[in-house]
Amino acid sequence: MTPLLLAISFLRVDITTGTVTGRQWPDEIIADAGSLWKPFIALAYAQRHEFRYPQVTCRRCWLPRGHGRIEIEAAISNSCNTYFDELRRHLQSGDLDDTLRRFGVPGASTATPEQLLRAFVELAKRRQEPGVLPLLEGMRLSAQSGTAKELKGHALAKTGTAACTHLPKAPGDGFVVVLTPDLQPRTALLLRLHGRPGSLAAKEAARLLK
Repeated sequence: MTPLLLAISFLRVDITTGTVTGRQWPDEIIADAGSLWKPFIALAYAQRHEFRYPQVTCRRCWLPRGHGRIEIEAAISNSCNTYFDELRRHLQSGDLDDTLRRFGVPGASTATPEQLLRAFVELAKRRQEPGVLPLLEGMRLSAQSGTAKELKGHALAKTGTAACTHLPKAPGDGFVVVLTPDLQPRTALLLRLHGRPGSLAAKEAARLLK
């Protein structure tokens, strides 16, 4: 394998049949998926707040100048840490895990690659449920002009950057989930890029999906 292939872990699923069509993932558990959990944090919040999402002012984030006054769609698209930190403050113990279990995930630190990816597939299938459409719109915008813009649109995507929890150790790993095409997804891809941010993971996902 080339060094680039060694740096990439991926799981690809045919959504129509549920069949795994590609897998290169050496470890069984994803102990930290970082910002990939943000749509589910939002949904856990919404369930306690009549499925209404707030506006939040972000003055400083991973983006030093901040994201300004931001709503849920842009917060998902740009993966605004300030926005989701604010939502987390209003969650009670167990809220996030309760939400994740509804999507087949036992917990945020004990998910397998299959469980994580299928949770996003299930999220897309539940687009008519309260609170879900704004999250999917944020993912569509992410692939169009947000942190996953290397996908160049026509997909639903969420990026994340998290601490590296496998060998060889790196300062962090980039993640991306991609469901494509955006309106009626047929392919789901989870990709982890060793030692690089989520935006570059999206670039590798675009290459892999060609």
